[in-house]
Amino acid sequence: MKTAVCKPTFRPVIPYPNAATRRQLLLRFLDHLLVIACGMGLAATLLLLAVIL
Repeated sequence: MKTAVCKPTFRPVIPYPNAATRRQLLLRFLDHLLVIACGMGLAATLLLLAVIL
C-alpha cells in the first residue's frame, strides 16, 4: 500500500518569519490616518477657540 503524500499547492504569501502580514500593514496605515484626522480636529478646535476668544 502506498502512503499518500500531501504537497501544498500554494506558497506562503510572506516567506520571512515574523514579517508583517498585509492585514497588519493595513491596520497600521489606518492607525496613521486616524492619528492625522485627530490631529487635524484638534488643530481646528484650537483655531476656533482662538477666533472666539
